[in-house]
Amino acid sequence: MNRQDKLFNTGADYALTIIGGKWKSVILYLLAGHPRRTGELVKQLGTSYKVLSDQLRELTNAGIVARKSFNTIPPHVEYRLTTEGENLYAALRYLNYWGEERAVQTPGISIMCTDAMKQAGDDGLCVITKKHLHHWRQEIVKK
Repeated sequence: MNRQDKLFNTGADYALTIIGGKWKSVILYLLAGHPRRTGELVKQLGTSYKVLSDQLRELTNAGIVARKSFNTIPPHVEYRLTTEGENLYAALRYLNYWGEERAVQTPGISIMCTDAMKQAGDDGLCVITKKHLHHWRQEIVKK
């Protein structure tokens, strides 16, 4: 093994290093099914362009997300999941399901977006947006 090689204990350990970061799993969810422009992602996440760009760059370098530049005026960039990204998204959906099931069995643990997702007919990962955060703040104030 050379000095630059990295050793991981398990495949899951390696996978978690790829999707580690505050926004990566949410970005994967947003890109599932259709490509999105940078501006769309910023609006939905409520994060800065710099933070989003850093996360997208890492996902692109890992081969999870593909970046396509359009030579138009004004120029724009679109991101979509690669085949590897779609496979990872499927694994994240199962992980989300496992987490929800485990939370039901664990006293004192709540998943904030589960009910809202089911009402909307969306069984994927929860996308945390400014709207969700405002709603959760209101729920906490009521208690």
